Amino acid sequence: MKNRSINHAPQQKANGLRFICFTLFLLLLLPQNHAGHLFKELPESGTDMFFEASVPGQLPVADPMAYDLDARATLGVTATLIETYLKHALTSLRLIAVSPATRSGIWPEIRPGLLTMCQAIPGAALYIEPDGNYYSVERGYTGLNLSDRDYFEDLFSGKEIHGSLIYSRSTGKQSVFMAVPVMEGDEVTGAVALSVFLDDFQQLVTESLNLPPNYLWYVMDEEASTVLHPRTDFVFMNPAEQGSPSLKLAVEVIMSKDEGYTSYVFAGRNTHILFNKLEFNDWRVILGKIGEKVNDEYMPKAYEILDTLKHTIGYQLKEMDKNLHNAVISFNHRFPPEHIARLALKELYEENPFVVSAALIDNNGMMMHVEPSDYHPVEGHTIGNMESLYLMQKNKAPMLTASYLAVEGFDAVSLQHPVLDPNGEFLGMLSLLIRPEIMVEELLTPHIAETVYDPWIMEPEGRIIFDKAFDGTGRMLFLDYRYEEQNTLLALGDLIAENITGQGDYIFIDQQTQERIVKMAIWDTMELHGAQWRVILSYPPYD
Repeated sequence: MKNRSINHAPQQKANGLRFICFTLFLLLLLPQNHAGHLFKELPESGTDMFFEASVPGQLPVADPMAYDLDARATLGVTATLIETYLKHALTSLRLIAVSPATRSGIWPEIRPGLLTMCQAIPGAALYIEPDGNYYSVERGYTGLNLSDRDYFEDLFSGKEIHGSLIYSRSTGKQSVFMAVPVMEGDEVTGAVALSVFLDDFQQLVTESLNLPPNYLWYVMDEEASTVLHPRTDFVFMNPAEQGSPSLKLAVEVIMSKDEGYTSYVFAGRNTHILFNKLEFNDWRVILGKIGEKVNDEYMPKAYEILDTLKHTIGYQLKEMDKNLHNAVISFNHRFPPEHIARLALKELYEENPFVVSAALIDNNGMMMHVEPSDYHPVEGHTIGNMESLYLMQKNKAPMLTASYLAVEGFDAVSLQHPVLDPNGEFLGMLSLLIRPEIMVEELLTPHIAETVYDPWIMEPEGRIIFDKAFDGTGRMLFLDYRYEEQNTLLALGDLIAENITGQGDYIFIDQQTQERIVKMAIWDTMELHGAQWRVILSYPPYD
């Protein structure tokens, strides 16, 4: 990624610390809620406010007079806020760089000025030595080295760095890196830097703007990568690479002009935008209004497929349930002898193609008889899912268990029916062991093969019982470390867990390639004996 660099400014001779304090004082005086009042008179309709109707496959013809002046003013306020923070950060770094304390190269004398700066601006303040080793306010000497960073050569040739997108090595946070060299005559003896934390920076600006819910703002750098965005998973992404034709066209317009207006389709809605280029660097600030719904090319087909998937899975489980019920009825309210039990178990196994094994379990949870013969070695063992035994003893009713680790060594669910005596006393149960990922893959593949759709199935508690596309089967969405940084996916997971049907969007981060993929998701619920499976269908939000 390119760095934005300029030649080092002439050294300033004034007292550094006084100017630092004055600069930070100005920072702290930045007004709050700048733009909250600007939207009181905005119309509700995005099309009336911004655009005439769009021609499919083309950018809309925009009438600049259709823009509300308050929206223009808010874009200006947004750009001013961002530039003010960045300019004050740069001014503070310049003042620190020329102070006698910093030029001494002694860390304990350098630290106070950097500490004061990073208390006012969210970020990690650094002093960098010519070999790339550096100190941070938080950690002191870090033992880390920055000499392999893209900006390092420019910085130590005497140029300022006005914004390089990085993951901070000292904090791991997404940051924009700003730095000023420390000079002794023509020699660079070190550098002072600030890694501005983008999530904190974004929050500061958002709280100051206080926009209505149907508005958003974001910032793109000169390479069209997202620098700031209300949804942190969008940061460092290039939206033009997500595959949406209208979004790609919109990005081309944004990057080719210093200011303007356009629109694109994302997640089934038009988003109408104004944009401005910052004076400080080549970044573009975008103010968007999420407007009217549009026809989603994939949405009708997606709902049709989702309904098919739900009913296909539901039908198969209900057929198993019916067969299990009939087998229990054949026992005539008694715990059957072995020859009758084995005959029933073999029939259940043979007539239900997705059953791994069928078992007769006594009232203490011991697996008395299991078929097919491959599983005879587990006879005499206690079932691994003791919670299901407790619930069966208590409720004496059919159940579909939650996913668990079976004694056979794989994740499974069990479909179970109680065996009761004539007085309703619990004698034991018949159980069908099912590996849901095998059943679901075979049932669903014919419906989604060679399509853009990826199905996955999740229990409301968050366990993913099927996800072939991203190898998530068996993982707990809300607990697995692989998902801990995937904020939009976790937020969607909360919605899926709490609602039996719905739709949303998220960004999935592939753990191997680190590629970030924008996805739409719709879901519905398959239910049997009170157990619920959320059947989810994901697809790209292309227009």
